[in-house]
Parts: sequence; structure tokens; C-alpha cells
Amino acid sequence: MEVEVKRIYHPWDRWEDYPAGFYEKPTGEAKKRMIEKVVELFSSAELTEHYMSQVISSWPYSCEHNFTNNALNRVAYLGQAACCIYAGIPSSITMEAWAEVPKQCQDIACQIAERLIVSWLKTHCNA
Repeated sequence: MEVEVKRIYHPWDRWEDYPAGFYEKPTGEAKKRMIEKVVELFSSAELTEHYMSQVISSWPYSCEHNFTNNALNRVAYLGQAACCIYAGIPSSITMEAWAEVPKQCQDIACQIAERLIVSWLKTHCNA
């Protein structure tokens, strides 16, 4: 997805992902349960689309800040954010758990994310 857009910045205290726990660093049993929840979410295309759509509808500042960053992996951000809304899973745990998600489910999740991001960009950035 090679869509260049004008960068929009928002200060961290406006990001919805911050208070949701996106940047936390859990350990131990909590971390293990979160890894299982990542696999659970991405193993269902319906859940994946639902929670990715929730990110877009309920985190406008975080989406604008991140989706207009041409250097960011937008697809990864949307997947990580979906996990955060789904079960309070921080981005670092989603990144670690991604290898546990079956390849076919990874591909489907990426396709869903790309479609939703392109739609968001068209609506918000005339891309």
C-alpha cells in the first residue's frame, strides 16, 4: 500500500491508544494470556474486521496521527490497535504474538487492514 498523504500530527495526550494501554509492557501470566488472545482475534476474520473497524470509528486522533505517517506500517498499527481494543493488548505483545498466528490468518488480517485503511485515506485525505 503506497499511499502518500500529508502528515497530520497530534500530541500524545490526544491519542486514544495511549490510555487504552497500547504502550504498556505486561509480563508473566498476563503476557501469556494476551498472546493467546492475539491468536484468537486474528483466527477469526469477522472479529478482526469488527475490531479494526472499531479502531477507526473510536480512535480518530490516533488513526489520523498514525495513518498519515508515510513511514509507519499502517497495517501493523491497525492490527495492533484492534488487539488493544479487543482485549487491552499492548502493541509489543501483538508484535511478539504475530508469529503464532497461522499464515493464512495473517494474510486475511492484512487484507482486511489494507482495505479499511485505503477507505479511511480516501475519506479523510482525498487519497
